[in-house]
Amino acid sequence: MVTGKRNYILLSIFDFLYLFAWSSTMAFFVIWTTQHLGISATKTGWLYAINAFIALTMQPFFGYISDKFGTKKSLIFLIVALLLPVGPFFIYVYAPLLVSSFWLGAVLGGIYLGIIFNSGCGVIDSYIDKISRRYSFEYGRVRMWGSLGWAAAAYIVGRNINDNPNLSFWLASIAIVLAAICFTLTKITVTLEEEKMTSSLKAGNVLELMKDKQFWMLIIFTLFVTQIYDTYDQQFAQYFSLQFPSVDEGNKWYGTLASVQVCGETLFLGLMPWFVNRVGAKWALVIAGTIMSVRILGSAVPLGPVWIAAVKMMHAIEKPLILISVFKFIAQNFDHKLSSTIYLLVLFAASIATTVYSPVVGHFYDTIGFANTYIILGVISGLFTLFSVFSLRDRKDKVIDLSVKSESLA
Repeated sequence: MVTGKRNYILLSIFDFLYLFAWSSTMAFFVIWTTQHLGISATKTGWLYAINAFIALTMQPFFGYISDKFGTKKSLIFLIVALLLPVGPFFIYVYAPLLVSSFWLGAVLGGIYLGIIFNSGCGVIDSYIDKISRRYSFEYGRVRMWGSLGWAAAAYIVGRNINDNPNLSFWLASIAIVLAAICFTLTKITVTLEEEKMTSSLKAGNVLELMKDKQFWMLIIFTLFVTQIYDTYDQQFAQYFSLQFPSVDEGNKWYGTLASVQVCGETLFLGLMPWFVNRVGAKWALVIAGTIMSVRILGSAVPLGPVWIAAVKMMHAIEKPLILISVFKFIAQNFDHKLSSTIYLLVLFAASIATTVYSPVVGHFYDTIGFANTYIILGVISGLFTLFSVFSLRDRKDKVIDLSVKSESLA
């Protein structure tokens, strides 16, 4: 089998299993904490905030280290090794601590989840993006299998969370064992030229990035559009379940809805590279921001579960669009040897926003209700999407292509 095709298949399976594990543990996190552990929406907001705050302390470091490693496997293997005990951690450590000693559990969970998911996802995504450029396949067509993994887990967990919430955590650990095997079987060649590129990367290169206006415009978009939306989506499952006569019925329907939505997301991930290449990364980001704002405001309209489900399906278009657009924007505007650093700095900004937004929005849910909170969030997102029309640029002349086909180190 040709190396590029082999790596595409194995990384697709790997991403399927990684996202399966992530979905198994976190897709129904708000339902698990509020309905099974009896934690309030405000405290659940604090959990998201703490997870994000701890992750943000790690993300710049992980981004720089990821670029220093280049396409070497070592950092990915470390993340996979830490992921292996994720199931037992949730069942025997995290849950008991959240019930008996909330703040200790929150900090310990924040450290662990911050590494394996909040920071780990950025490392894995940027690594796959590098490999896709090296072996000439689209990142989006690997990531669509990851979305399918998320959908599969959401469907299984949604059907079982009321009766057996621990099943999801065991499935997560099993998925990671299989993911480790797949990643081990990939054949990634590190070239002499790439070795020189990664070894020449210095902290000063990152400091130079701070002078780039487009970097800051991307950060503003992340803070006031993407993260406003992500904060809205954190406790959406709880809001959706409240549309039904019983929360148990709502939970089951949400599992089905989430699965259908992510299947749609998978389809669009296969199509979005073509679309983003046609319209440009800047306009793709603006379109994604518009969809996010419309969905948030649409959720505030009290037309029942069918309407709320229809609004949820907009996520199937927005999620692939934002994922592909961010990587394309980075590739079109910045030096490729800093791609992981930039992406993890974007996640760093996202974590700062989540740390601030989550407890505030959680408090709003408890005091003024979901619908009124959604109106506030939707207006903010819409205004900054409009700002991005004038602030973002596609600057293709800045790209430095580091794809290499020269002599291997092996």
